[in-house]
Amino acid sequence: MRRFGLACIAVFVFPSAVPAQEGIGFRQMADGNQTASNKVNGETLEALTGAFMAKMLDSNTVGNLTQSGTNTVNTIIHNGSLGSVVQHFDGHQTVANIVALGHYSLKGTLVQDGTNIAGTAAAETLVFADQLFGPDARQWILNDAEIGVLAGEVSQRGVNIANVAKAEHAIGTAYQTIELGAVQQVDNRLTLAASASIGAYISQYGENSGNIMKSDVVESATRIFAGNQIVHNSITLTELTSAHIEQRGVNIANLVQSSRIGSVRQISTGTQQVTNEVFGPDGQLLRGDNIVQTSDDVVNVTILSAPESGNDNGLLSVEQDANFPQSSNAGGGSQTGNSAVVNR
Repeated sequence: MRRFGLACIAVFVFPSAVPAQEGIGFRQMADGNQTASNKVNGETLEALTGAFMAKMLDSNTVGNLTQSGTNTVNTIIHNGSLGSVVQHFDGHQTVANIVALGHYSLKGTLVQDGTNIAGTAAAETLVFADQLFGPDARQWILNDAEIGVLAGEVSQRGVNIANVAKAEHAIGTAYQTIELGAVQQVDNRLTLAASASIGAYISQYGENSGNIMKSDVVESATRIFAGNQIVHNSITLTELTSAHIEQRGVNIANLVQSSRIGSVRQISTGTQQVTNEVFGPDGQLLRGDNIVQTSDDVVNVTILSAPESGNDNGLLSVEQDANFPQSSNAGGGSQTGNSAVVNR
């Protein structure tokens, strides 16, 4: 009987997260590293040979396996009014979920899930906020799986979130900045050494979001996005398969939603990229009815919703400037920049 080791480290860290009080300002500064790492290492992949297949058929099977990791830094949640919130992050957050089961057949479900969160403030009223994702800041999620034969399901998911300000009633003055050099990245990788059954299902999802603001009232907001948002979904097949495959990547930068907005200035000079790839036995990129690939790149979006009390005919000032590439290499997708949605 073969044995494999399982090492799990789940990290839930809330540096500087303290109970908020009325009229008191909060300053949260972090530049360290957070790492959540889960690893299952059986045996690595082999070439597709008779001896290998004999071992594969010798009841080396895995049922259900779940790996998850979460990192959180600079968080304030309060059910009252906050005077001043300053949150700066210039460190690294990493989630690594790794499975190496090249001699095993997966009959159940493999789930790999990672989340990184840096800089969140939520209150009924937020008078002043300054959120910074610095030039050396990095959020990275790696979901990497190697499986012999897939008869069940694989789900790989990664979500990075930076600079979120939410208020039930109002946000006064707010600054949200993701500086040049900052990176939010999700890598989902799956390799099948042998085959996948017709009923097998594979899902890869990656999402990066930065500079998100939601409140009934936003008086003044300035948001700058100059970083990099990257989603890379990759599958390598040793044999062609009719299994259902879904790959999706989403990047969102500078989104504000409110029913009453005074002035909003949004500037974007960074990059957004989604790559969805399925490689065949000879390294060729595969397409087919069983492969669904989608992507969404969104930057500088202002959503003005109708207030609960009815239509509001007040003045609105919105300045949006996007000057950077958005790219997607495969499948259906959408790219949105400098968009204003008004529901009145």
